[in-house]
Amino acid sequence: MRVSSPSTGEQPPASGGVALEQAERGSVAGFVAGDGDQSVRPARAFRSRRGADYRLRGLELARPETAAKPAQPAKKLRARQSRRKHRRLVVKWAVVLAVAAAAAVFLRASVFQPFSVPSASMLPTLQVGDRILVVKSSPLAGAIRTGDIVVFRHPKPFPCSSGEVKAGDLVQRVIGLPGETIWSDGDRIYVNGRPLSEAGWYDSLYGQVGSTPILRTTIPQGEYFVMGDNRSDACDSRAFGAVARSAIVGKVFAIVMRAGHPYIHLF
Repeated sequence: MRVSSPSTGEQPPASGGVALEQAERGSVAGFVAGDGDQSVRPARAFRSRRGADYRLRGLELARPETAAKPAQPAKKLRARQSRRKHRRLVVKWAVVLAVAAAAAVFLRASVFQPFSVPSASMLPTLQVGDRILVVKSSPLAGAIRTGDIVVFRHPKPFPCSSGEVKAGDLVQRVIGLPGETIWSDGDRIYVNGRPLSEAGWYDSLYGQVGSTPILRTTIPQGEYFVMGDNRSDACDSRAFGAVARSAIVGKVFAIVMRAGHPYIHLF
């Protein structure tokens, strides 16, 4: 209900909220229609089109940092996995090296053995000091045949006075097999009545027999007649008789060193 003013007869102004709304409309209309100051418009326009509060934008920028924190455990997990992988690799190689060392010891003890040539009895095939590799295992070495170079234990007694006297083992070539009959006539060796054919085994300067002939001998079973390739300077079966199979260490497989340098020659 409206109440008239006793002095003027006019109605009082409307409630404060309506009056304030009218005042604001009048001020905005005055700004749009008549205010010529253009510097105010950008500020007013910025306020009308204002986006998200800058404080909220600051909080949004902080979110990636908070999201990155859970990645730290993942890095630690990858580091632990890398350490485990490294430890497994170390253990694996340790096992491989241990197995290789054990295999080398086993092969050295039961299959292969290095040996040093003690004398000049095998010239020109083997020189003094040559390092040779001997195959000890019978399945790998195979049967002993004529022409094979073998290492055997020092015969006792040993009737020769040469550099081989102090040698623990000797190395010479098989000339006759068990059960064969061997002898020499002049500068030729005969086995079971046939001339022995040697493909360049002996030193041609001294011939097939050298200065010591071979007496007619039937080789006992389980024994082998051996001679050095240097037929003029060899203490062999002509002096100490045939060598028992049990005394043979193995067959020479290769020369691996000569004159202190690597040298590979396979037999």
